[in-house]
Amino acid sequence: MGLFEGPVNYVAEVLELQPGAVRMLSGLFFCQIFSLLDRVFISKIKNPDSRLLIHLLLGVFVSYFVWDVSCIHHLASALGLYLLFATLPWSLAAKLNFVYQLGYITVGYYLNNMVEDYTINWTTTMATVTLKMIGLGFDLNDNKENGAKLPGIFKVFGHVLFIGTYLVGPMDDFKRYEAFINGSLFNETRGPKLTIGLKRLALGLLFLAISVLSTAIFTTETLFTDWYSELPIILRIAYIACWGHFNLYRYMAVWCIAESSCIHMGYTFNGENRWDGLRNFATRSFHTSLTVQGLIDTWNIKTSLWCSKHIYKRCKFLGNKTLSQLLTMLFLAIWHGVHVGYFVFFFQEFLYGMVMEKGASQNVLLQRLNRVVPRVVIVALRWTFIKVFMSFTFVSFEVFYLDKILFVYGSVYFICPIVALILIASNYLFAEKKLAEKQD
Repeated sequence: MGLFEGPVNYVAEVLELQPGAVRMLSGLFFCQIFSLLDRVFISKIKNPDSRLLIHLLLGVFVSYFVWDVSCIHHLASALGLYLLFATLPWSLAAKLNFVYQLGYITVGYYLNNMVEDYTINWTTTMATVTLKMIGLGFDLNDNKENGAKLPGIFKVFGHVLFIGTYLVGPMDDFKRYEAFINGSLFNETRGPKLTIGLKRLALGLLFLAISVLSTAIFTTETLFTDWYSELPIILRIAYIACWGHFNLYRYMAVWCIAESSCIHMGYTFNGENRWDGLRNFATRSFHTSLTVQGLIDTWNIKTSLWCSKHIYKRCKFLGNKTLSQLLTMLFLAIWHGVHVGYFVFFFQEFLYGMVMEKGASQNVLLQRLNRVVPRVVIVALRWTFIKVFMSFTFVSFEVFYLDKILFVYGSVYFICPIVALILIASNYLFAEKKLAEKQD
């Protein structure tokens, strides 16, 4: 039985939440308390080894409270990396580490998540741990010629269990963690103002409140009811758009809460008294973006940067950007889980963001429409278009199974892939270069 099992189950029952969700949120608020403790006391300790030990113990407490003995999987991830790099040539160790980390979490998904609904368990945090360990392995190998050394096992454990980024991210790297522990991350004696972190925490709590209230209205189960099926098509599309938009607020909530803990400690230092170094999504741009790719760029920013550095750029040898992008999306799908919905989701992201919009700027027909139709109408249509596409795509991320995905997509007549294919064909037929060649 885990810590505080009775109270956790009671709260979960009252709030109609998974016990794992209650533990996760409780763990995030423990991290809030510990980050303030670091701000007031731990940061004043001069000895880096002492700070490392204290943070490691705090991380062990949080990991055991949230995941009970299952937290051993996260330590096994770190231990695997350490043993590989301690015993093998680093070029080989980096490759085997990639296979080990991705294989470990995939097996974990298969054994724990092959259920109807998403269950919050140790694999939720393992996703963050996996990227940390893959990134550390690649960084060690990339910098071996520059004198990189294998960090001690307790430093690797500390990086995995660091309270600011352990449970849900945001994604950080070992270089930032080591500088923080050594006291060299930032020079400001007082660190960030407390209000900076509290504002981010308040934003996270606001998103959490909106998520709880809105998802009580726009539920996933409703998408499979007769009531929904009998709605006019325009209302079905509107329902999916609202459902998808508000469902994403729960991710914003936990990211903001986690980031606020990092801000309290100064862990988000970004140079010149800026404290947004671990910002994981752009709030304003997310709500106002007028392109699919623009929307993608506002979301899970730190993970996207990690993928660009460690996956996309490593595919450079293929000599094909499109193939590199596709392989990056494939990695992200595997990293998220074994359900077919994740593969459908990332294929659509690739199709809509990287194929559909790729030729839009050269589409003569769209250029003429932009000149003829009033700007306010264009903006309203594009904003609506983006919200519908985002939520339509999110269906496959949320319901997992192909038959259910096709059922929901069929309820709105597969509007998004049909529009996307029409636009892709239009981009080809009305491309400036192609029309110029015909005129010649």
